[in-house]
Amino acid sequence: MFEITRRHFLAGSSSIFLTTGSVARAAPSDALRVVALPSIFADMYSALGAAYQAGHDVALNIDTSIREDETAVTTVLRSAMVGELPDVLFISPNCLRVFADRKLAQSLDDYQRNEAGWGQSFSPAVTRIGRFGASMHGLGFAVSMPVILYNLDLLKRIGVSEPPDSWEAITALGRKLDAMGKGQVVGAFMEYDNGGNWTFHCLLNGFGGRILADDERNVGFVGPEGLAALGILRDFGACGQARTDMSRDQARQAFSAGQIGILCTSSSSYAAIAKRAEGQFQIAMRPFPVANEAGHLPAAGPISIMFSKDPEQRQKAWEFMKFASGVAGQTIVATRTAYLPANDLALGTEALREYYASRPNLQALIPALSVMGPWEAFPGENSVKITTVIKNHLASVVLLKVAPKQALEQMGRDVSDLLPLH
Repeated sequence: MFEITRRHFLAGSSSIFLTTGSVARAAPSDALRVVALPSIFADMYSALGAAYQAGHDVALNIDTSIREDETAVTTVLRSAMVGELPDVLFISPNCLRVFADRKLAQSLDDYQRNEAGWGQSFSPAVTRIGRFGASMHGLGFAVSMPVILYNLDLLKRIGVSEPPDSWEAITALGRKLDAMGKGQVVGAFMEYDNGGNWTFHCLLNGFGGRILADDERNVGFVGPEGLAALGILRDFGACGQARTDMSRDQARQAFSAGQIGILCTSSSSYAAIAKRAEGQFQIAMRPFPVANEAGHLPAAGPISIMFSKDPEQRQKAWEFMKFASGVAGQTIVATRTAYLPANDLALGTEALREYYASRPNLQALIPALSVMGPWEAFPGENSVKITTVIKNHLASVVLLKVAPKQALEQMGRDVSDLLPLH
């Protein structure tokens, strides 16, 4: 059995199992083994599994015990060494390269080609998000984009009625809010400790930069785009973040409590934040500015990857992956989380049109789907180690300990040393 799914409990029906940390009963030996991240959306994955099983005679063993991508990557790779891979993994798209490079992720090209009417049921984004090289190794499942949350009550106290739409104006507003708060309110906070350095990628890509050079042998972030990205982090540090550094979970709690004026986070976190803040103050949500016409925002949110090698298990895996990325599965994703559907066709259904029309903050994100693009990953055995190196440099900038130019130069050297030799 897959290494991290040793403890399961019965949930939903007699053949859907979700990891919780206590033993209930063993999963059937022929169950489809699914590992689904992040753990904070366990309820959504449970609903997805129950809906699928309602129309399919398949046992599902869904493990939702893992929160962070890096933990899942190291655990899956360790399990691969003893032949205990899951059949399907839901994980952030930047992790796909790790499994594709090691020939663990199965190509889905033949499955797609054999599906009649694929284009009528799945939008191009579903396949685009899951491509690596010349092949499709994953299906797009859900989209999370970088967003800015504003405490509108605090904005009104300084005479601001509409959230700004440029980084310069946003950080200027953050400094005003911080001054108004007199140490009791942090003006603005940028999450920099997201898995896979996602926030840095969002800033860098928004300025038109890339983490890798075109030859994928050298770093690509050491130019003006990287310097601009670190400059934004420095500016957030000057908005009070350097004074009160927190983890992203702590920052989300603080924003919900009215202790942060502006929070840069992921759209997938919005529902939980808004629920905690309900009745206390009004929130506005906007996507990250894209500062360059050639820029884009890297799509986060899980994709599904197939590891199965057994033909029968592979077919089961494909059917479940299709359901998850189809309109029915995408409706569950959209209505139970703040993820946006990867399958654009779901947005045309009456159910989701009405859903988003009654939720203006989520509706405001839909136009930004047009600027969503790939989330790159570093090649080689040190890809996870590189994310830690970068995170440490980002922290030094946002805490105002190191100037952006100095941090960028050192970060470039440190990451270069960890890239594989060609």
